[in-house]
Amino acid sequence: MSAHDQILIVDDQENNRLVVEDHLRKLRCNIHGASSGEEALEMLSAIEPDCILMDIMMPGMDGVETTRKIKSQKDFEEVPVLMITARDETSALQDAFDAGAVDYLVKPVDQTALLARVRSALRTRHAFQQVRDLNRDLLAQKQELSNFTHMVSHDLKSPVVGAASLFNFFLYRLRDDYPGILEDEGMNEMLQRIPDTFTKLLSFINTMLDYAEAGRVIGKQEMVSMDKVLRAVVQNFEYAEKEGMVYFEWEGDFPEVWCDPVRMVQVWQNLISNAIKYRGEKNPVQINLGGSLVENRWKFWVEDNGPGIPEDEHENIFQPFVRVDHDTEGSGIGLATTERILKAHGGQIQVEQKMTEGARFVFELPKPN
Repeated sequence: MSAHDQILIVDDQENNRLVVEDHLRKLRCNIHGASSGEEALEMLSAIEPDCILMDIMMPGMDGVETTRKIKSQKDFEEVPVLMITARDETSALQDAFDAGAVDYLVKPVDQTALLARVRSALRTRHAFQQVRDLNRDLLAQKQELSNFTHMVSHDLKSPVVGAASLFNFFLYRLRDDYPGILEDEGMNEMLQRIPDTFTKLLSFINTMLDYAEAGRVIGKQEMVSMDKVLRAVVQNFEYAEKEGMVYFEWEGDFPEVWCDPVRMVQVWQNLISNAIKYRGEKNPVQINLGGSLVENRWKFWVEDNGPGIPEDEHENIFQPFVRVDHDTEGSGIGLATTERILKAHGGQIQVEQKMTEGARFVFELPKPN
């Protein structure tokens, strides 16, 4: 407890307020008094209490209603409220707890019990404030990192594209002016690798930009047929089907959903690409695409019969730069980007444990009203 803590005593009887105030002097806190619920509400913003002691029965606005109004204000919803009640008023306690009170004391108030419960309430208040401050700092750091990633990726893209164009021009001139150089097999192979390196670098930069923008840049949202979105995405994997790398099975419903269609294409694209990329020795890998309505939310899934994901990796799989299979090329950004897109749409994603081989990714989106 510290001199910075603010305690508000709300009681229509001045003598009762003075007794409680006297009991609390050991805490060396700043103590304020209000003679009614209305006065207490008016004082909130001025004193920003860390703990409130509320008489349950008062004329006009009683303690229960006052507590309810306090808890309805975002700035004060976490302030602990302790009810003070006479022995014959305990029937109203359930209403007080429903309104947001955390504890109660019976009149005449015992000093030892009062000090113990106020100390406990203040400790809880301080712990909540620390967690809130930590969360705010973490969110700020996360946003700063996202901004930095976006800036660096964006600033890198132009010079890389420029360098790739210059190299293509250089290669063109080399073929015309010095054809003999390209007859050297080792030199020719090395020169052919450079465009591939540019392509991979641009792909990585674009992936980083996708991740940086996924949680903050959502385009125009509209009612979109998930069936059409998914069929368009599956068409992109026609080459993989023809090569015998994958075949698709469909099940359930794919209704209209409220979303940014460009981002939703990205979600399905990432999940299907992931299943094909990490299929192991499965040729073809079977991918089941499904959808159903569960408790007023649309549930969609991508399930494969590949090697699967170890259960101890499930918790971290959506963190950026996490890769389960280090033998397969990848940035480790795809699933993290997918999660950010879905969260920006009010949805969520998880990987579910399968009894048989393979992985099952399930994501949910709110059902439009």
